[in-house]
Amino acid sequence: MRLSVFLLIVVCSVTYTDWIRAADRIWLEPARPTVGQGDWYPRSIESFTGSVVAFDAEQFRVIRAGQNTETVTSAARVLWVEPEQISNLEAGLIDLFKEGKYAQSLSGLPAALKSRPPVWRQQWLTMLSANSAWLSGRAPVALELVGQLDRRPLPAMVLAWLPIAWENGAQPAAVVRAASERAQDPSAVVRLVAASWLLSSADRNQGLQIINELVKDSGTSRDISQLARILSWRVTPPPQVAALQATWEKQIAALPMAIQTGPSHLLMNKLRASGQAEEAKRLQLSLELTPVYGLKKVLSKSLNQ
Repeated sequence: MRLSVFLLIVVCSVTYTDWIRAADRIWLEPARPTVGQGDWYPRSIESFTGSVVAFDAEQFRVIRAGQNTETVTSAARVLWVEPEQISNLEAGLIDLFKEGKYAQSLSGLPAALKSRPPVWRQQWLTMLSANSAWLSGRAPVALELVGQLDRRPLPAMVLAWLPIAWENGAQPAAVVRAASERAQDPSAVVRLVAASWLLSSADRNQGLQIINELVKDSGTSRDISQLARILSWRVTPPPQVAALQATWEKQIAALPMAIQTGPSHLLMNKLRASGQAEEAKRLQLSLELTPVYGLKKVLSKSLNQ
């Protein structure tokens, strides 16, 4: 199926109240403490079951199990939603990704979207497929999928799956070429992903230029601007890392928890490369204990390629 055909499925789905599930499992970031409460006492991730009513970039509406009225919270607090039921097509796509069969997983996207999951789920599946495209050598498809998704604001839970190269390491020539071709793309999100790929090439300066533009552009969303700023840490020389660590950790903590995983991996690797093995180990352990995204099962596969 041509790319434009199955992209249309994503773009044309406009309602956020598609399905109401009976017992979705939901994880929320702890509520930020008020000034009076202080932040000395750690708060736990909130986990519960309920029926997702609507979920977009701004709001998350849910009816909790045992209640009859909706609860509305900021979409930025949503770490993960595990639907009670998913189609066999969705399950197959996800399983293929977990097994590292990225090309096969990507090919399953059109059929999975035709089964009409809720829009937020369509967005997440498409972003997962963007990773499959990147990891299977189809970088232009990855960027096209990202660009299509960026036509509307995205929840942090979906942005967390952007196919960003958070780690140093050479990218294939085809990936670098695709990034160069989209370096001036109208989509800030596409440019962010392209910049991350260019940082691993001889065109590193072009990647840094894109990052600087994203940070300075007042039209860039706050999340994308912050991610761009953090991505620039990749080119920081190892001797400077120790002095910057505390500042960097504060910047990561200021992000919605849903999108902290990639930046935390970046910091972990910078600490390791600068000889701070114990500090890197501390971050690694905190990531492994985080339930978000089934980190050890899925996300670490793409981050560690």
